[in-house]
Amino acid sequence: MINLTKTNAKESYMNTHKRYDKYKRNKEARAFYKSAAWKKCRQIVLERDNFLCQKCLKNNRVTPADMVHHIVELLDDWDKALDMDNLESLCNSCHNKEHPDRGMRRTKNKEKSKLKVVKSKANKEIV
Repeated sequence: MINLTKTNAKESYMNTHKRYDKYKRNKEARAFYKSAAWKKCRQIVLERDNFLCQKCLKNNRVTPADMVHHIVELLDDWDKALDMDNLESLCNSCHNKEHPDRGMRRTKNKEKSKLKVVKSKANKEIV
């Protein structure tokens, strides 16, 4: 039996990522992330970190790493683009926490789903 929900979620993520890459990412950054040098460096970092999310490991959780994160952002310092000391393996969840500004759509939806808490006082009992 095929798990369609998981397959559809993965396809949705891939489509969203492709859309971000095509329309929102800086063209120089997009070219960098498609370069052979980045792909090789990324693989080396994942192997160095045993394909595990480093933030999760610090919290005693074992989670597979999905991506390699620039600690100092690429656009802030191109000289550190391939510096292995500036790279760490992260899972999607931890990477999204590192870049909360890139997930604005999700944040707005979560705010709408929050319940309002109404505090009230109990009626005084008549004795």
